[in-house]
Amino acid sequence: MFVAIVNRVLREFENRTTSPTTVKRAARLAEKFLKRENDAAILSEIQTRRLRRTIHYVYRRSPFYCEMFDRVGVHPSDIRTADDLRKLPLTTSKNIRDWRCFLCVPEDELAAVFTTSGTTGEPKRVYYSFRDMQTLTILDAVALRIGHPGRLVALIALPMSHGLWMGAATAQRVVERAGGLPIPVGADDPQETLKWMQRFEPNVMMSSPSYMTALTCEAERAEYRPKLERILLGGEVLTNEQKARFREYWGAAVYDSYGSTEIGGAQTIALPECTAFNMNDLHLVTEIVNPETGEPANEGELVFTTLTREAMPLVRYRSGDHGRWADCPCRLPFNAVQLAGRTDDMFVAGDMNLYGNVIADAVAKVAGTSGRVVLRLDKVELTDRLTVRVEGRGVNADDVRNALFAAYPELRVNTANGNLILEIETDVDLGRQIKALKIVDGRK
Repeated sequence: MFVAIVNRVLREFENRTTSPTTVKRAARLAEKFLKRENDAAILSEIQTRRLRRTIHYVYRRSPFYCEMFDRVGVHPSDIRTADDLRKLPLTTSKNIRDWRCFLCVPEDELAAVFTTSGTTGEPKRVYYSFRDMQTLTILDAVALRIGHPGRLVALIALPMSHGLWMGAATAQRVVERAGGLPIPVGADDPQETLKWMQRFEPNVMMSSPSYMTALTCEAERAEYRPKLERILLGGEVLTNEQKARFREYWGAAVYDSYGSTEIGGAQTIALPECTAFNMNDLHLVTEIVNPETGEPANEGELVFTTLTREAMPLVRYRSGDHGRWADCPCRLPFNAVQLAGRTDDMFVAGDMNLYGNVIADAVAKVAGTSGRVVLRLDKVELTDRLTVRVEGRGVNADDVRNALFAAYPELRVNTANGNLILEIETDVDLGRQIKALKIVDGRK
């Protein structure tokens, strides 16, 4: 009975228009709730209730999932717990390119659309209703206000130029909902970003690890060292060295997050003391499966089922991210995972999603190349470096560079602003490399 009441109160809170004052009150209650010893059991029961509701909802409303359930002979009543999800096939990124088959509401009820970047052809679209966006931003706003009830001026230094990217758009909504002042300045020129910092004196920073590294280097050169209270990062891997550097230079507590266009931005959090990501078990069921067999595993591909979405819910969605179950020393009563890269050829470097095959295809068009390429990733101090090693005879490095800029126009900006170091090695002998593409990620 208690769990049913808590779940109902949460849904009412998530679904209504919530003022910043109410968000602050909720943050205080959340702090007290997280100190209770029986949080994990309560959250697990709420998650199970939400899962059952979601399964029945997608069967009634989603053409894709209705057909899937009938095809494999599974009825929604067969899915009682998260373990029962194994009875269903996995949903892939290729499936959701036919996005209309996933919509569960009329198109005139859609309030937001976000797309992925970095692939060729049409990007994947994920639609959100007004209620979806409200649920997402209210939760993040409450998290932002936990332990931070006072002044909130947040400089949002996230890329906004490539199109319908989720990061900056949701960050601005979250700060507004939390009763703060968002300053969305983009992530193009660190010198310009420092000027915005000097003008508005933010006490919170929202950015990516790569851009925060470039910004810190520029601040050191300019001998500009204001104190920040919090730095919230996401979008790519944050190393321990980067985290320590930001904490030391800016005097701020550093928070890391993980999310995606498909499951929603910042659907996990790592507190300053965390050693893993704590999953948002109220809004997600997280599985880890063997990417070859689909069977449960302690380490493998992260698979997600959304629990509170009404426009485009996803069941057992393959994220392409590799992770392992972990124990986190923090007080949060959620399942925790450590990320360990990608299961496909996508990698994140210098604040960009890059695809190895897109790079290889671009390089292969340059005169003199053999078609074989090695992409090597490492760090120079704290900055990502991408070294492209191209096999061939008489290959011009500038031609390779221009081919990469043509494939990824944002690459030119991110190398110019210090987000990424790009090095080209030509006329190399790749010996017995069998495949055209090899990716070596040496970052730790």
